[in-house]
Amino acid sequence: MTPVEAQILEALSVYRFLTLEQMQRIGVARDRKHLGERLNALASHGLIGVLTWGVYPGLGRLPRMFHLKAKGAKALAGFLRVDEAEVPYVPGPPKFEMDHLHRRATVDCHIALNQWAERGGRKVHNFRAYYFAKPLRLRLPSGQGLSPDAVFDVTNADGQPVLTALEMCLDRRGTDRARILKQMEAHRAVMETGALADALGLQRGNRLLAAFESAASRDAIRQSLAADIKFSAFSNLFLFGLLKDLRQDFGNWHDLNGQCVAI
Repeated sequence: MTPVEAQILEALSVYRFLTLEQMQRIGVARDRKHLGERLNALASHGLIGVLTWGVYPGLGRLPRMFHLKAKGAKALAGFLRVDEAEVPYVPGPPKFEMDHLHRRATVDCHIALNQWAERGGRKVHNFRAYYFAKPLRLRLPSGQGLSPDAVFDVTNADGQPVLTALEMCLDRRGTDRARILKQMEAHRAVMETGALADALGLQRGNRLLAAFESAASRDAIRQSLAADIKFSAFSNLFLFGLLKDLRQDFGNWHDLNGQCVAI
Protein backbone atom coordinates (compact mmCIF):
# COMPACT_ATOMS: atom_id res chain seq x y z
CA MET A 1 0.00 0.00 0.00
CA THR A 2 1.42 3.39 -0.99
CA PRO A 3 1.46 6.33 1.45
CA VAL A 4 -1.23 8.14 -0.55
CA GLU A 5 -3.43 5.04 -0.62
CA ALA A 6 -3.10 4.71 3.17
CA GLN A 7 -4.03 8.37 3.60
CA ILE A 8 -7.06 7.90 1.36
CA LEU A 9 -8.30 4.99 3.47
CA GLU A 10 -7.68 6.87 6.72
CA ALA A 11 -9.51 9.96 5.48
CA LEU A 12 -12.51 7.91 4.37
CA SER A 13 -12.62 6.19 7.75
CA VAL A 14 -12.80 9.59 9.47
CA TYR A 15 -15.22 11.39 7.14
CA ARG A 16 -17.12 8.40 5.62
CA PHE A 17 -17.79 10.16 2.29
CA LEU A 18 -15.34 12.36 0.36
CA THR A 19 -14.97 13.84 -3.10
CA LEU A 20 -11.58 14.13 -4.78
CA GLU A 21 -11.55 17.89 -4.14
CA GLN A 22 -12.26 17.37 -0.44
CA MET A 23 -9.38 14.91 -0.22
CA GLN A 24 -7.09 17.52 -1.73
CA ARG A 25 -8.34 20.06 0.81
CA ILE A 26 -7.40 17.86 3.76
CA GLY A 27 -3.96 17.18 2.28
CA VAL A 28 -4.29 13.56 1.14
CA ALA A 29 -2.38 14.46 -2.06
CA ARG A 30 -1.67 17.64 -4.01
CA ASP A 31 -1.55 16.20 -7.50
CA ARG A 32 -5.09 15.64 -8.76
CA LYS A 33 -4.08 13.17 -11.45
CA HIS A 34 -2.07 10.99 -9.06
CA LEU A 35 -4.84 11.08 -6.49
CA GLY A 36 -7.37 10.02 -9.12
CA GLU A 37 -5.14 7.14 -10.18
CA ARG A 38 -4.81 5.88 -6.59
CA LEU A 39 -8.56 6.17 -6.05
CA ASN A 40 -9.23 4.15 -9.19
CA ALA A 41 -6.72 1.53 -8.09
CA LEU A 42 -8.30 1.17 -4.65
CA ALA A 43 -11.77 0.96 -6.19
CA SER A 44 -10.68 -1.69 -8.70
CA HIS A 45 -9.42 -3.86 -5.82
CA GLY A 46 -12.67 -3.46 -3.86
CA LEU A 47 -11.20 -1.43 -0.99
CA ILE A 48 -13.35 1.64 -1.60
CA GLY A 49 -16.70 2.31 -3.23
CA VAL A 50 -17.53 5.00 -5.77
CA LEU A 51 -20.85 6.86 -6.03
CA THR A 52 -21.84 8.80 -9.16
CA TRP A 53 -24.83 11.02 -9.94
CA GLY A 54 -24.24 12.48 -13.38
CA VAL A 55 -25.56 15.94 -14.23
CA TYR A 56 -27.71 17.94 -11.80
CA PRO A 57 -29.97 20.70 -13.20
CA GLY A 58 -28.40 24.10 -12.66
CA LEU A 59 -25.19 22.69 -11.15
CA GLY A 60 -23.71 20.59 -13.90
CA ARG A 61 -21.95 17.30 -13.27
CA LEU A 62 -21.79 16.39 -9.60
CA PRO A 63 -18.44 15.07 -8.34
CA ARG A 64 -18.01 11.43 -7.48
CA MET A 65 -18.05 10.46 -3.81
CA PHE A 66 -15.84 7.74 -2.37
CA HIS A 67 -16.37 5.63 0.75
CA LEU A 68 -14.48 2.94 2.63
CA LYS A 69 -15.63 -0.67 2.23
CA ALA A 70 -15.11 -3.58 4.61
CA LYS A 71 -12.12 -4.87 2.63
CA GLY A 72 -10.52 -1.44 2.79
CA ALA A 73 -11.13 -1.19 6.53
CA LYS A 74 -9.43 -4.55 7.02
CA ALA A 75 -6.46 -3.45 4.93
CA LEU A 76 -6.18 -0.16 6.83
CA ALA A 77 -6.37 -1.94 10.20
CA GLY A 78 -3.50 -4.17 9.12
CA PHE A 79 -1.48 -1.18 7.91
CA LEU A 80 -2.05 0.72 11.18
CA ARG A 81 -1.70 -2.44 13.28
CA VAL A 82 -4.97 -1.89 15.10
CA ASP A 83 -8.06 -4.01 15.62
CA GLU A 84 -10.49 -4.00 12.68
CA ALA A 85 -13.25 -2.80 15.01
CA GLU A 86 -11.34 0.48 15.40
CA VAL A 87 -11.71 1.36 11.72
CA PRO A 88 -15.20 2.63 10.80
CA TYR A 89 -16.42 2.06 7.26
CA VAL A 90 -19.65 2.29 5.27
CA PRO A 91 -21.43 -1.10 5.37
CA GLY A 92 -23.18 -2.26 2.22
CA PRO A 93 -23.80 -0.12 -0.85
CA PRO A 94 -25.08 3.34 0.22
CA LYS A 95 -28.39 4.30 -1.33
CA PHE A 96 -29.17 7.98 -1.54
CA GLU A 97 -30.16 10.01 -4.58
CA MET A 98 -31.28 13.47 -3.42
CA ASP A 99 -28.83 13.84 -0.54
CA HIS A 100 -25.59 14.53 -2.41
CA LEU A 101 -25.45 18.30 -1.85
CA HIS A 102 -26.53 18.08 1.79
CA ARG A 103 -24.06 15.30 2.58
CA ARG A 104 -21.20 17.05 0.81
CA ALA A 105 -21.94 20.27 2.74
CA THR A 106 -21.93 18.38 6.05
CA VAL A 107 -18.58 16.80 5.19
CA ASP A 108 -17.27 20.26 4.24
CA CYS A 109 -18.19 21.49 7.72
CA HIS A 110 -16.60 18.44 9.36
CA ILE A 111 -13.37 19.14 7.46
CA ALA A 112 -13.46 22.85 8.30
CA LEU A 113 -14.21 22.09 11.96
CA ASN A 114 -11.20 19.78 12.27
CA GLN A 115 -8.89 22.23 10.49
CA TRP A 116 -10.11 25.15 12.62
CA ALA A 117 -9.68 23.13 15.81
CA GLU A 118 -6.18 22.03 14.86
CA ARG A 119 -5.09 25.60 14.12
CA GLY A 120 -6.47 26.86 17.42
CA GLY A 121 -5.39 24.02 19.66
CA ARG A 122 -8.98 22.89 20.24
CA LYS A 123 -10.16 19.27 20.46
CA VAL A 124 -13.15 17.73 18.69
CA HIS A 125 -14.64 14.62 20.28
CA ASN A 126 -17.41 12.18 19.39
CA PHE A 127 -18.36 13.67 16.02
CA ARG A 128 -21.48 11.84 14.89
CA ALA A 129 -23.16 12.69 11.58
CA TYR A 130 -26.52 11.52 10.30
CA TYR A 131 -24.80 9.26 7.74
CA PHE A 132 -22.71 7.44 10.35
CA ALA A 133 -23.61 3.87 11.26
CA LYS A 134 -25.73 4.84 14.28
CA PRO A 135 -27.29 8.28 13.70
CA LEU A 136 -28.76 10.09 16.68
CA ARG A 137 -32.57 10.32 16.74
CA LEU A 138 -34.21 12.52 19.35
CA ARG A 139 -37.85 12.35 20.45
CA LEU A 140 -39.39 15.46 21.97
CA PRO A 141 -42.26 15.50 24.52
CA SER A 142 -44.54 16.79 21.73
CA GLY A 143 -43.89 13.56 19.84
CA GLN A 144 -41.86 15.35 17.18
CA GLY A 145 -38.64 13.67 16.11
CA LEU A 146 -35.35 15.36 15.30
CA SER A 147 -32.15 13.98 13.81
CA PRO A 148 -29.40 16.62 13.87
CA ASP A 149 -27.08 16.60 10.88
CA ALA A 150 -24.20 16.20 13.33
CA VAL A 151 -23.43 16.41 17.03
CA PHE A 152 -20.03 16.74 18.66
CA ASP A 153 -18.08 18.10 21.59
CA VAL A 154 -15.46 20.78 20.95
CA THR A 155 -13.33 22.41 23.61
CA ASN A 156 -13.65 26.16 24.04
CA ALA A 157 -10.82 28.61 24.65
CA ASP A 158 -10.72 27.50 28.32
CA GLY A 159 -10.46 23.84 27.40
CA GLN A 160 -13.99 22.97 28.48
CA PRO A 161 -16.11 20.74 26.19
CA VAL A 162 -19.11 22.38 24.55
CA LEU A 163 -21.90 20.13 23.31
CA THR A 164 -22.85 21.25 19.80
CA ALA A 165 -25.44 20.33 17.21
CA LEU A 166 -24.94 21.20 13.53
CA GLU A 167 -27.57 21.71 10.84
CA MET A 168 -27.15 22.29 7.11
CA CYS A 169 -29.82 24.79 6.04
CA LEU A 170 -29.90 24.27 2.29
CA ASP A 171 -32.95 26.30 1.44
CA ARG A 172 -33.61 25.43 -2.20
CA ARG A 173 -33.11 29.03 -3.31
CA GLY A 174 -35.35 30.48 -0.63
CA THR A 175 -38.31 28.14 -1.06
CA ASP A 176 -37.74 25.97 2.03
CA ARG A 177 -37.72 28.50 4.85
CA ALA A 178 -40.90 27.23 6.51
CA ARG A 179 -39.25 23.83 7.00
CA ILE A 180 -36.10 25.44 8.39
CA LEU A 181 -38.12 27.52 10.87
CA LYS A 182 -39.88 24.36 12.04
CA GLN A 183 -36.49 22.71 12.46
CA MET A 184 -35.24 25.67 14.51
CA GLU A 185 -38.29 25.37 16.77
CA ALA A 186 -37.46 21.70 17.32
CA HIS A 187 -33.91 22.63 18.30
CA ARG A 188 -35.27 25.22 20.74
CA ALA A 189 -37.37 22.48 22.33
CA VAL A 190 -34.28 20.26 22.52
CA MET A 191 -32.41 22.97 24.41
CA GLU A 192 -35.36 23.69 26.68
CA THR A 193 -35.86 20.03 27.64
CA GLY A 194 -32.21 18.94 27.56
CA ALA A 195 -33.14 16.18 25.12
CA LEU A 196 -29.74 16.04 23.43
CA ALA A 197 -27.81 15.88 26.69
CA ASP A 198 -30.20 13.21 27.98
CA ALA A 199 -29.75 11.10 24.85
CA LEU A 200 -25.99 11.23 25.28
CA GLY A 201 -26.01 10.75 29.04
CA LEU A 202 -24.52 14.19 29.74
CA GLN A 203 -25.24 16.87 32.32
CA ARG A 204 -24.86 19.95 30.12
CA GLY A 205 -26.90 21.76 27.54
CA ASN A 206 -26.07 22.36 23.91
CA ARG A 207 -25.88 25.06 21.30
CA LEU A 208 -26.80 24.92 17.60
CA LEU A 209 -24.66 25.89 14.63
CA ALA A 210 -26.83 26.51 11.56
CA ALA A 211 -24.93 26.67 8.25
CA PHE A 212 -26.72 28.40 5.36
CA GLU A 213 -25.95 28.47 1.66
CA SER A 214 -27.31 32.02 1.13
CA ALA A 215 -27.07 35.22 3.14
CA ALA A 216 -30.68 36.10 2.29
CA SER A 217 -32.04 32.94 3.87
CA ARG A 218 -29.72 33.18 6.85
CA ASP A 219 -30.87 36.73 7.56
CA ALA A 220 -34.56 35.94 7.03
CA ILE A 221 -34.47 32.99 9.44
CA ARG A 222 -32.40 34.87 11.99
CA GLN A 223 -34.73 37.86 11.95
CA SER A 224 -37.80 35.63 12.36
CA LEU A 225 -36.29 33.92 15.39
CA ALA A 226 -35.05 37.18 16.91
CA ALA A 227 -38.60 38.55 16.76
CA ASP A 228 -40.04 35.45 18.47
CA ILE A 229 -40.17 35.86 22.25
CA LYS A 230 -39.76 32.08 22.72
CA PHE A 231 -36.19 32.39 21.43
CA SER A 232 -35.17 35.38 23.56
CA ALA A 233 -33.53 33.19 26.21
CA PHE A 234 -31.59 31.27 23.56
CA SER A 235 -30.17 34.13 21.49
CA ASN A 236 -26.55 33.18 22.21
CA LEU A 237 -27.16 29.46 21.61
CA PHE A 238 -28.42 29.75 18.02
CA LEU A 239 -25.43 30.62 15.87
CA PHE A 240 -25.56 31.24 12.12
CA GLY A 241 -22.92 31.03 9.41
CA LEU A 242 -22.52 30.86 5.63
CA LEU A 243 -21.10 27.71 4.09
CA LYS A 244 -18.74 29.63 1.81
CA ASP A 245 -17.27 31.43 4.83
CA LEU A 246 -17.17 28.37 7.08
CA ARG A 247 -15.19 26.39 4.51
CA GLN A 248 -12.44 28.98 4.97
CA ASP A 249 -12.84 29.60 8.72
CA PHE A 250 -15.15 27.50 10.85
CA GLY A 251 -14.97 30.10 13.60
CA ASN A 252 -17.10 32.56 11.61
CA TRP A 253 -20.47 32.59 13.45
CA HIS A 254 -23.09 35.18 14.48
CA ASP A 255 -25.83 34.99 17.10
CA LEU A 256 -29.54 35.86 16.75
CA ASN A 257 -28.72 39.55 17.15
CA GLY A 258 -26.20 39.44 14.32
CA GLN A 259 -23.24 39.79 16.68
CA CYS A 260 -20.02 37.93 15.86
CA VAL A 261 -19.48 35.11 18.36
CA ALA A 262 -16.21 33.35 19.18
CA ILE A 263 -16.92 29.67 19.54
